[in-house]
Amino acid sequence: MTQRTASMWPDADLTGCGLPTPGTDLANLPTACVVGAITATKNGHCFLDWQLFQFALSMHSRVCAATTDLVATQKSLIDAEAQTTLELQMSLESTQYAAEALLADALDARERLPRVYPCWAPRISAAIRASICLMRASSTTSRVSWAMRWKRSRSIRPRRMVAYTCISVTKTGAMARRHVAENDPDAARRERENAKDGRSLGHQSLEAGMAQLFLTATAEDVRLARQMLDAVIAGRCPADPRTKTQARSDAAIALLQRKPFTCTCDSDGCTAAISDVELDARAARIVVHVLCDATTLEGGDKCGYLDGHGPISAEHVREIAARGDAVIRQHRLDDLLEPSSTAGHDSAERPEEAALHRRAPRSETPDERRGDGSRPEAGNDGRPAVVIAKTALPSDPYRPNLLTDLIARFLWGTCSIPGCERAAFACDLDHVAEYDNVRPDLGGPTCVCNLLPKCRYHHLVKTNLEGFVDDLWIDADGRYHSSVTTPMGQTVEVLAPNQWLIPRLADLRCTHQLVGRHATGTATGTVEDGPQRARTRTAAKHARRRAERKANHDRRFAGLPDEPPF
Repeated sequence: MTQRTASMWPDADLTGCGLPTPGTDLANLPTACVVGAITATKNGHCFLDWQLFQFALSMHSRVCAATTDLVATQKSLIDAEAQTTLELQMSLESTQYAAEALLADALDARERLPRVYPCWAPRISAAIRASICLMRASSTTSRVSWAMRWKRSRSIRPRRMVAYTCISVTKTGAMARRHVAENDPDAARRERENAKDGRSLGHQSLEAGMAQLFLTATAEDVRLARQMLDAVIAGRCPADPRTKTQARSDAAIALLQRKPFTCTCDSDGCTAAISDVELDARAARIVVHVLCDATTLEGGDKCGYLDGHGPISAEHVREIAARGDAVIRQHRLDDLLEPSSTAGHDSAERPEEAALHRRAPRSETPDERRGDGSRPEAGNDGRPAVVIAKTALPSDPYRPNLLTDLIARFLWGTCSIPGCERAAFACDLDHVAEYDNVRPDLGGPTCVCNLLPKCRYHHLVKTNLEGFVDDLWIDADGRYHSSVTTPMGQTVEVLAPNQWLIPRLADLRCTHQLVGRHATGTATGTVEDGPQRARTRTAAKHARRRAERKANHDRRFAGLPDEPPF
């Protein structure tokens, strides 16, 4: 009989794992130690999740070993999996559903992904990400195909593991979904057909007389519907008291009930523009972007990418292309190219541009990385025959041309700040190294090597938070990297997640690379220069609490009859 004891974790000495000794006053720790402890805790969390998988599999093996006739019990309601679930449920002190999910994920990881499972190092994978991968791979039945797929994908993994240490759950699922769609298109097609049959609209009752309406439809239709609601609420005047979320809810109900959506500011000088004419003009500008290879439209199996959703199967791409409202435009990378000799001639005439951001191995510490010291100039050996040079509008060098804009957005897919999932086409396109309007040749170029999508919030953070540094560079293999260094000294590096969409991009170089250009952006303002709140966060919190207390007081003394006795 197993005897439960009190947890020994609070008193455990985990200094060897990067955590401070128990009882340490955290206020006296240096910032670098706190940053390291947070990372160590995250790594420990991943390691314990990994151990949980291992122990769940060990428990399943013990149950199978203790079963006298394993074959006979396979059709029983109380088979080996059910018995293991019971043991896990008691050990975890959790629900049966949680125990079943843990065991199912562990068994699938071991049996269906035999080559992937051992590579899920605790440092880079948590159980939730493993579960997402398993879900995306659920339609793939071949163990061999998944093993070959992983072996092939490992051959192109970056040399520096840090490039993959910051991948969100959404991007993890997208990576797995893409591999399934490209390597097993028949399974992806069946899965999509089954998913389309699951289109539904339902509702759920909530407390206080509210209810929730939820809709399941194709990704492109949901994107269009969301943008349509944004177009409707864009006509509110600045005095409208509703938040965007509240306004979207009111707009959806108004459209479904065929009622007009109106501003609720109750102001005599209301400037709302929500007429049908205004709405039609805004709705005409709604676009959902999809990028795919030309061979996909001709029947190939290469995936496409739907902005705001992620990779979609080739079959899904062709369905979107066949819509009556779809507009297909072909773009060629050759439109950005010019002979390399011209690029080299231009760089030789402007030596000060070549010296602005010279390339070298990146510094190891954030302080050195923020330094303004020059980097050793890169050599020109192996200069390609053509280079990327036609990237800006001839009439306005600050503005990227259409193809450069598309590449910069699709290359990253979302806001380039790690952890932000804002769709790229809903983001600003930011010059990492700031563009110099007075002397453009001395500022950051308008090129794919210096443009990153950033949501409006993170764009403001980059502009106004002192000590915030973001970098963009291209390695010797043509892979695009970005990094963020916070004022506290944390640096996170990521690879462009969607470079598979434009594989030829890795073989091309831009004029700024050939002269050793390296894009580094720092804050040009301060926090005080940035957008200000109407009140401080603490004041807003206290005001909300006062409003809640007043509402409770008013309800209590509204003269309502007492509730009848039980």
